[in-house]
Amino acid sequence: MPSSERLYALDAVRIVAMLLMVQGHTLDALVSPAQLDITLPPWNIWHFVRGLTAPVFLIVSGIVYVFATHRTPEGRVPEALIWRRLRWALMLIAIGYLMTFPAQRLWHIGYVPAEQWTVFFRVHILQLIGIALLIVLLLFLLTRTQHQLGMAGLLVGAMIVCSAPVSAWVDWYQALPEPLAAYMSTDRGSLFPFVPFAAYLFLGLPLGSWLRHLPAERRLKFLRLHLLWLGLMILSIAPLLTIWCQALLPPQANPYHANPGLILLRFGLALLLISAVAWVYRLMEHWGPLFALFSRYALFVFVGHLAVLYGTPWFSSIAHWYPKALSLSEGIGIAVGVSAVCLIGVLAIETARRSQWGWTILRAGAATAIAYFLFAP
Repeated sequence: MPSSERLYALDAVRIVAMLLMVQGHTLDALVSPAQLDITLPPWNIWHFVRGLTAPVFLIVSGIVYVFATHRTPEGRVPEALIWRRLRWALMLIAIGYLMTFPAQRLWHIGYVPAEQWTVFFRVHILQLIGIALLIVLLLFLLTRTQHQLGMAGLLVGAMIVCSAPVSAWVDWYQALPEPLAAYMSTDRGSLFPFVPFAAYLFLGLPLGSWLRHLPAERRLKFLRLHLLWLGLMILSIAPLLTIWCQALLPPQANPYHANPGLILLRFGLALLLISAVAWVYRLMEHWGPLFALFSRYALFVFVGHLAVLYGTPWFSSIAHWYPKALSLSEGIGIAVGVSAVCLIGVLAIETARRSQWGWTILRAGAATAIAYFLFAP
């Protein structure tokens, strides 16, 4: 995205979401339930706020995608950009599955038990974003203006929200093969089903189209004021919609996944959080380029903190050594450490990219390591 169009406040929002994600995963994985009981205050509030991390990140991703994808004067997306967007979406999906690869070596696949395949097929945030971005790319190809794109995103997002109660009634594992059913159901451990989470990314498209239509000097005001009022308006109708829709849900459904009122509640609260960060950003505007740097490496921070915390199919790590066994102070200390490792890693990668050969060596090294893990005897 050209620096003239970049909204550093959105980069700040991404960083807040990333830090919330890292501390949330770390404390949840490591701290003993005796000290972190999500049924009691203040941890029930902490648990609820954790639920806003993904919606915030997905909404911002939708907004940023509008700014980062440019059209020709005829309204088409350049072919080279189409292929870059396609590769990026497929890479996200591939990394998501690689993080839970069911065997240590490729030729061990024939001996993988059925339950391990179930773990492999579970849908995490990377697979969700990858699939959603493929559909967003299709919307870019089917539309010719930002206004049309925004309307298409609003329509798709609204359709996903409205279909949530119906989706909750479907036995997806009876209707679809397991790899596809995992995108629609949490019954076997998927964390981010397409319904409702993809809706947040699609609903970011009309916000991005609206923002891009505004003069650059008015965009920050839009984040601070218009998202504030839009969020409050959505929150005013969400409780009544929640009560009305509750009777439409099956008894076993997760209401935050199946009730349109609660889906919109999270959407409204996410808008308020984005607005709040945009207000606070006024005090830190001189850090804008630094926010942009860390925001660009959001994928690295996500994958990096998971590898440090949970390990990979090829090595174990902290969450497997001390599952829900540490004190709160120890968990907080490790959360700070994991965040620091990821941020230092970002600086190291950026330094390598500025070197003539550093980026090539780094990418070749990563590819070699993956190949070794998959194919070594």
